[in-house]
Amino acid sequence: MKKILLLAIIFMFLPINIFAKDSYDKIDIKIGKSVNEKENLKLKSKSNLFIITSDDQVINKTNNKEIDIMFDGKNINLKGNNFKLANFPQDGAFLIGSDSPIYVDKIKRNYRGAISFRVNNGKLDVVNNVNIDDYLRGVLPKEMSPEFPMESLKAQALCSRSFAINNFNKYIKKGYNLDDTTNSQVYYGKDVEEKSTDKAVESTLGEVIKYDGKIAETIFCASSGGYTVSSSEAWGGNFVPYLISKEDPYSVYPWEYIIKDSDLKKLDLTDILGVNLDSTSSNRVKNITFKTSKGNITLKANDFRNKIGNTIIKSTLFDINCDNGKIIVKGNGYGHGVGMSQYGAVEMAKKGSNYKDIIEFYFPGTNIEKIK
Repeated sequence: MKKILLLAIIFMFLPINIFAKDSYDKIDIKIGKSVNEKENLKLKSKSNLFIITSDDQVINKTNNKEIDIMFDGKNINLKGNNFKLANFPQDGAFLIGSDSPIYVDKIKRNYRGAISFRVNNGKLDVVNNVNIDDYLRGVLPKEMSPEFPMESLKAQALCSRSFAINNFNKYIKKGYNLDDTTNSQVYYGKDVEEKSTDKAVESTLGEVIKYDGKIAETIFCASSGGYTVSSSEAWGGNFVPYLISKEDPYSVYPWEYIIKDSDLKKLDLTDILGVNLDSTSSNRVKNITFKTSKGNITLKANDFRNKIGNTIIKSTLFDINCDNGKIIVKGNGYGHGVGMSQYGAVEMAKKGSNYKDIIEFYFPGTNIEKIK
């Protein structure tokens, strides 16, 4: 009873704006899918779990290596062996920490740092509060192969760190900074860490990419296809001086695909007689006009790609030919083509470029600086 009363008193004196940051040392990442009401959730660790405040003060040692999390649709309740805590905070004021990584059974992954919770749209969000460089250790192996050359991994570390900071408030209205999907950056926690990617993070510690004194928008893709595209051409909006269209000899990445009957059904097309392409200044296809026996049908290139599949039609940098009843798509590149090409970074590193050369090539006019 005394413990519960003490916790209640601590709640009363916690700062209202727990998300106020004067640095980017730690970051809140929503991990896994949201948990439904009354779904089981368990946290485990090789060391005892403890309850801490947002400034890392231990307020309850729990003496448990496993804790059950129960969400009844309104309140979050914790239960362990001889341990109970009702109405656990939903704003990150309290967290569950350990001296060892924490295993989240619903996600089946281990995480450094601490775990807290938010409630959004009637569901429980699990949030990993983690040092930003430990976060990057769980990002890099999912964004680039750990087997790639070290200088390309270091360039990716700078891109991912700068991206995280530049998008720090992306989901702040939901009570966290980023999620662990491609909507932010893919993040799998401790389980995917590798020596090479750890070294890339450590050797660029605190370094970010800046333009005109501000953190740059460090967009990246798998391959530019031999020609990068400006952000304004790809998505509209204002011109960004360092996200420009330019020749990229390091990242061609050719591919080919023959359209199947099942693809034509997805596109609602029959009896194709010919094809005309409307392309942009960077040679990306904007619109496709199919000549059919029923007249011309025009599709946006992105819709064409999405309906057939982004992993099949790998970019909009392509040509289409009709040959003996076959519709053949030949293209280059993989992804949107904006910013740093990951395959291009690899080729540059193989040819002797260091990570600073890579960043300068793909983000011209930017500088590499320390965060603080």
